[in-house]
Amino acid sequence: MQTCMPSEPAVSSQRRAVSRPAMASDGSRKNQRSHASWGLPATSTPFSTCAGPHLGRANNANHHTASSVMVQTNRRSAEARIRIHRRGPMFCTRRGEAGNVSLFGFMRIHILATLTLLLGAFSGSSLWGQTVQGRVVDGDQAPVIGAYVTNGSATVATDLDGAYRLDLTPGVHTLVCSFIGMADQRKEFTLAAGQELTWNPVMVSAAEALGMVVVSAGRFEQDASEVTVSLEVLQPALVENKATTTLETAIEQTPGVSLVDGEPQIRSGSGFSYGAGSRVMVLVDDLPVLSGDAGRPIWGFLPLENLEQIEVVKGASSVLYGSAALSGVINIRTRYPDARPLTRVSLQHGVYSDPQSAETSKYWNGGLQQSNLRFLHSQQLGGWDVVVGGNLLGDDGFKGPQINLDSLTGAPLDTASMAYNPLSVDRWGANTQARFNVNLRRRESGIDGLTYGINTNWQKGESLNTLIWENSSSGLYSSSTGAATRTKQLVGTVDPYVEYTRPSGVRHSLRNRWQHLVNNNDNGQGNTSDVFYSEYQVQVPDEALGWEGGRLTAGAVHQLTLGQAELYSGGNEDGVNQARNRSAYIQLDQKLDERLNLSVGARYEHFSINDSTAGKPVFRAGMNFQAAEATWLRASVGQGFRFPTIAEKFIRTGLGPLQVYPNAGLRPETAINIEAGLKQGLKVGAFQGFLDVAGFFQEYDDFIEFTFGQWGTFADPLAGLGFRSLNTGRSRVTGWETSLMGRCTWGETQLNVLAGYTYTNPISLTPDFNYDPEQTTVGGITYLNTSYDTTGHILKYRSQHLVRFDAELSRGPWFLGMSARYQSALQNFDAAFLAFEQLGVVDWGLQDWIDAHPDLPWLLDLRAGVNVSEAHKLSLVISNLTNAEYSIRPLAIEAPRLVNVVYNYEIH
Repeated sequence: MQTCMPSEPAVSSQRRAVSRPAMASDGSRKNQRSHASWGLPATSTPFSTCAGPHLGRANNANHHTASSVMVQTNRRSAEARIRIHRRGPMFCTRRGEAGNVSLFGFMRIHILATLTLLLGAFSGSSLWGQTVQGRVVDGDQAPVIGAYVTNGSATVATDLDGAYRLDLTPGVHTLVCSFIGMADQRKEFTLAAGQELTWNPVMVSAAEALGMVVVSAGRFEQDASEVTVSLEVLQPALVENKATTTLETAIEQTPGVSLVDGEPQIRSGSGFSYGAGSRVMVLVDDLPVLSGDAGRPIWGFLPLENLEQIEVVKGASSVLYGSAALSGVINIRTRYPDARPLTRVSLQHGVYSDPQSAETSKYWNGGLQQSNLRFLHSQQLGGWDVVVGGNLLGDDGFKGPQINLDSLTGAPLDTASMAYNPLSVDRWGANTQARFNVNLRRRESGIDGLTYGINTNWQKGESLNTLIWENSSSGLYSSSTGAATRTKQLVGTVDPYVEYTRPSGVRHSLRNRWQHLVNNNDNGQGNTSDVFYSEYQVQVPDEALGWEGGRLTAGAVHQLTLGQAELYSGGNEDGVNQARNRSAYIQLDQKLDERLNLSVGARYEHFSINDSTAGKPVFRAGMNFQAAEATWLRASVGQGFRFPTIAEKFIRTGLGPLQVYPNAGLRPETAINIEAGLKQGLKVGAFQGFLDVAGFFQEYDDFIEFTFGQWGTFADPLAGLGFRSLNTGRSRVTGWETSLMGRCTWGETQLNVLAGYTYTNPISLTPDFNYDPEQTTVGGITYLNTSYDTTGHILKYRSQHLVRFDAELSRGPWFLGMSARYQSALQNFDAAFLAFEQLGVVDWGLQDWIDAHPDLPWLLDLRAGVNVSEAHKLSLVISNLTNAEYSIRPLAIEAPRLVNVVYNYEIH
């Protein structure tokens, strides 16, 4: 564990690396890492002793203090200053004190000085006549002051200019350059007698080295360690190596994130809403991709073939991202080409295992399969950046085939032995789709600072989805009558944009999106929507603002949604509905004293759907304080405001016995989120990473939940009983979370780790509140009389415990990885599911399933592969290794084991 840093004079008790904006030659902004001046005199001779583990020094576990002495020769004064440092068990925090030194300390200084003079006397001999010298800088060529350069025995620290000189013996040496908060740089040298070599290491921050530079937290690039909110980063390698065909399966590996039937939950901020009204904003390159009418993510549409990274912001983010960001944000960032053209092709084929209950629940022969092809080409062509990608997917799904009856005899047709056809959709859960996307950016426009471009992504597919199993004994992998929907879908986006950065560093951007969605459903309840989104944003850095360390971000948003669907006849009889959002936001980020980052922001949102309107301002504030060399404390408070979607207000549909009714009077919901957290940089031996711990508090008012009651008339199915979106009063979610992200390197061997645990306590604060003021249901509708288990007033469809773990070990051409996931079983859900059974309306076997499966299993995934050559990679990926049979949401079975063989071709 590296804990002791090079010493500095008493006049400066702090040293940090901070990011400041600087101007690039083309007028764009870049991060310049500058290091606080130590105020050192012209020359200095360091002497350092360190107890505890450190490169180039003996490890002494019995000592917990470190002393370092700096004797300085000042042209103005010959006074010698002596500083003694004391450190804690992790990182060195310098608090210099000039003053009295004990006799023991003075004797130590005398001995060190004598030894140094003796070493100096021998430095001219042939034994020490070989040197490696150079200058240590960061990515912006600023000197890194006080970095260590060592071969494991001899160690020096860089001076004010980042320069160093290391005298070594002849032979082979592996040099390591290290600096707390930055990634180590290594290089091997072979020194002949009298030889002098030059090495100029370029250091990057540990956050950058671990892929932890983010934009989602503040709408500008910053180290993840400096943000004021909880944030996780998923790297594209994790998505690619897990043979992911939809982003949904990658997102659920994120600490604190779970999914219920494709609906994302962050820290229990939402439950299950039957596909309408997400409280998590999903973005691609800062532009929303939730469907305009239902507010639901289409996971299979997102461009997995061109990932830069995935950023997950936890907590209310409505100030910067608007209404749907009540619980957080998932931002998928795509990449543009660099100077090297890139071509990548991925081909995979998988086979589902028979489920554990195959003897009773499998009514088909053979194994179900899936095939997937992804491709990408990116290249710089003149002043243009060009990216072309696409995906072809054919998936049987993991459930059985449709049972069709002979039109004459009524006997079931033989569908049990159908051959695999990746283009057919004839089984429950089957899916086939084709996606194609193009990104174009004019990088060199002839006008300094001006870039513009257009991105487009289109997908066409067909799926057969079922909401409810037939029964838990023999029909787990079949569909309840009327509960399945065949959908032929077309979805696409066209995103023109222009950005201009002035010589002063002020950046203006105008980003637009047209999103078109057609769902042609076989039950006559399809829907069509068009979303027209525009956002103007300006970012003003400190130089243009006129004060150091500041950054102003402001913008205005307009979104228009035009929807038409028989589904949404609750708004207009013809199913035509219009929604509009106008909003403006402003945020100020300020770096004070180089350790403290402050952030404040506000947004005003105004919504309208048909004749219903609402508006509200929301505010947020946050701080991040660097308490020590690699320790950051943060706190934030933010408000949220979410207006109901067209689907939540106006949907009228039915799936089997389940009926869903509209609620035109549904009100917006509001929230407040408070969080405090600690991010600790770690360097323990060969391991380097970040440990994050956070506690959080979220409180909601007019909380919207799907709730069962009598909302129709006696002439409707089940005498009007069904589900409806309702304002259910107040609720609260408290909890804590810890996560670990890091990398361990031993020579050619590297281990990457991402792990986390989340505990939440989501409760209703108004369990007696009557959701049905019109008294359409006898006795009213409350949390208490609609819940399966009211113990502790836990909200419906929430898992209180989440564990996420992923590790990948690589050495040379080989890699081996494992993922583990666990979430506790849902304590509470709608009691109506069991009431239907008790009334004899259905025979789902839900109570039998609950009795036999009170807990959810641990899920393990395994992956292994080899880079056959520079361009070719083969891998084996096994999802659900133990073939666990489980259900997260009542009446929906999850996938059994899936074994995929993957071939990747990549050439630069």
